[in-house]
Amino acid sequence: MHDGATRDEYVRALRQIQAAEESNSIEQALKAAREHLSMDAVYATSIGSEQQTIDCVAGDVGAMGLAPGLAFPLEQTYCSRMLRGEISRVIPDTGAEPGVQDLAATSEIGAYIGMPITLADGRVHGTLCCASHNPRPELGSDELKFMQVLADIVARLVERSQRELLARTARL
Repeated sequence: MHDGATRDEYVRALRQIQAAEESNSIEQALKAAREHLSMDAVYATSIGSEQQTIDCVAGDVGAMGLAPGLAFPLEQTYCSRMLRGEISRVIPDTGAEPGVQDLAATSEIGAYIGMPITLADGRVHGTLCCASHNPRPELGSDELKFMQVLADIVARLVERSQRELLARTARL
């Protein structure tokens, strides 16, 4: 490591490795949620000031229009409305929920569960969500409790990843 460009390359490589490690752990959690809840897609996001980015996804991603790296304006997402308290965290039938009728995604989503990924310091990193093409009238408090536990696990994985990245970067 002789110059600044090389150091930047190392930092960039470390960030890519860390993201892959974090993604793999979170992907396993998403697969478990999809199987347990029998939803078509489960995804974890990060939220910025103006957009929501899909970080990791499991399930029927193509039909739901989801893929890692895709970003959506916040005003076009279920998650931003859920975080603001405008809609419930569990929507068994999106067709019966007035708070999402204006969103384009409602044409593909029949049921939704969303949970904030809240870090230990209280900041919301993003969301953990499940979606189904069809309404799921049986969704309720048990599924919400499961998603809360899983969102807490994902938050710890994110925090661990951030700590490890800082430690690796500091060693440079």
